[in-house]
Amino acid sequence: MFRRWWFLKAARPAPTTEHHPSRREVREHKALVLGEWEALRDRLRELAAERVTAAGTVFQAAELRLPTEESAARRAYQWALEAYEAAGRLLDRADHPDTDLPDLAAAVVLAEQAVERLAAAHLLHAGQRPGPLAVRCYYNPLHGPVENAAEPPKNRKTRQRARTTTREAAADRRPACRSCRAAILAGQTPDVLPALLPAKAAPGRKGPVLVPYFAVPRQWSPWSTTACGAYDPATPSLVLRGAHHHRRPPH
Repeated sequence: MFRRWWFLKAARPAPTTEHHPSRREVREHKALVLGEWEALRDRLRELAAERVTAAGTVFQAAELRLPTEESAARRAYQWALEAYEAAGRLLDRADHPDTDLPDLAAAVVLAEQAVERLAAAHLLHAGQRPGPLAVRCYYNPLHGPVENAAEPPKNRKTRQRARTTTREAAADRRPACRSCRAAILAGQTPDVLPALLPAKAAPGRKGPVLVPYFAVPRQWSPWSTTACGAYDPATPSLVLRGAHHHRRPPH
């Protein structure tokens, strides 16, 4: 959905002592950034609506009625229901002025995880052990599952001879899908999910800027440290009690 050019195109160099942007340049830059952001938000809103609708269809077809003694299956099923409801609430706010791209990405993540956990509840009900939820890409939680790095050599001497390059270390620093990992190994910028950062929250710049979603300070975004909720099982309850509303940075 996103491309690595978004912040190269939308982020202007900070003003220097030699050049201070004119009012016209500031207006043009602001229009460019906001236009790019709105286009991305429209596309992501459509994706979120598609995923939430699809999850609803699955729940209607795979409803479970569990006896009280099946505690593990009941917990998985309850979590799935809460995740689905939370995804719907995030989608309901899609047109709210404060809704940013990571909010809609969180709706997608929750809807898809709800379906995963529903499948786990059915397996537990059938007496089978489900696997863990798929680990999502840190750089863009909308991507495919994480691409596991090669297993380290088990032989001590072989392990001592192994060398990790700077790029390999960077690629292993955060969970990454195949394409993002390949980009990092090639010395390129991965396909990062952007977020809108207002001007006063970006010192030295005129007008809002698009930044990686994880660069937004935690006090302004509940998603910046959890891959839009993908790494935090408490996310559904966070959304359902309304604690996910971020305190917007100063405009």
